Amino acid sequence: MLKTMKVFGCSPYKGDVTGNTERARRYARHVAVCGYCPVFPHLFFPQFLDDNDPEERIQGITLGVELMKVCDEVWIYGTHISKGMAYELEEAKKLGIPVRMYDTKCNRIEPATLAIDERVDDAYRKAVYGMKFA
Repeated sequence: MLKTMKVFGCSPYKGDVTGNTERARRYARHVAVCGYCPVFPHLFFPQFLDDNDPEERIQGITLGVELMKVCDEVWIYGTHISKGMAYELEEAKKLGIPVRMYDTKCNRIEPATLAIDERVDDAYRKAVYGMKFA
């Protein structure tokens, strides 16, 4: 049964667009199978905005943050934080939206053991520092 919680998916897009899109689809499915409403702007906005155009990329990420504002949680997927993700996470921090962390296989990354979790590096830890965790 679908629950009313909306989950903003935060994962890489730029770079390996084909692979990152396929992973984002898998992550969106993970959210849906958990019974929540997935919000993955990087599966939507590149349909009509050119991610290779710097102004349109910024517009897409900015519009994504607007969608984030109506979400209940942000779920971070992967063990690398891209520049776009870092921006989204800063905005989530400002908005006080709680986050959950998952690796690329949708295994949970626990905040309590983040300091010793070898799946992530110091840049990842820095990006999520001060976040509210779900």
